Amino acid sequence: MNSFFNKSMELNSKIEKFLDTISNSLTLFEKAMRLYLEENHESYQDHLKRICELESEADALETEIKVTLYKFMLLPDTRADVLSLVKSLDNIIDMVEDITKDYNIQKPVFPKEIHKDIQEMTKSSIQSSESLLLAARAFFNEVHLVSSYSNKIKFFEHEADIMEDKINNQIFNGGIVNDLAEKMQLKRFVSKISSIADEAELIGDKLTIFTIKREI
Repeated sequence: MNSFFNKSMELNSKIEKFLDTISNSLTLFEKAMRLYLEENHESYQDHLKRICELESEADALETEIKVTLYKFMLLPDTRADVLSLVKSLDNIIDMVEDITKDYNIQKPVFPKEIHKDIQEMTKSSIQSSESLLLAARAFFNEVHLVSSYSNKIKFFEHEADIMEDKINNQIFNGGIVNDLAEKMQLKRFVSKISSIADEAELIGDKLTIFTIKREI
């Protein structure tokens, strides 16, 4: 096993907790979107509150990880890669929080005809991000597994793109939304969900470069 953590259980614990926190926010976001479409506003608010709490926890852990990294004898270039990866991963939970808040504030109304597709797109975006977290865990513990998880990131990102195109086609050409301003609003909020998978793919590409550097 090629691990960063042979000499640091403290660093291992903090990074694992950080990744778990992001994963938990993704799970809550998927549930929150289902509740939103069901117009279960009270439960949606509860999920939003929990996501905000997890985002604050992730920020605190990111700071702790930065401090802990400087305690150990990592080469400066390697340490910089780890710090960059952690910061990028924090973007995922930041996006989840921001999107959940935006839905709560603007409250876009989706026709029931596309509810199932929105849930499917949300699921693919979450799966892309969860694959990224698996790739990150592999990077820190079993670097040879990163490439297989990276392929999953791209697969699910592509699935999210397919669903996004399908939903937007229904919005603009399916006769289910009449007002142009409403069409544009719904398109923007559909894009917000799929952007999580886009961000996961970007971070996955960065992680691939870091992995190659480790293997040289």
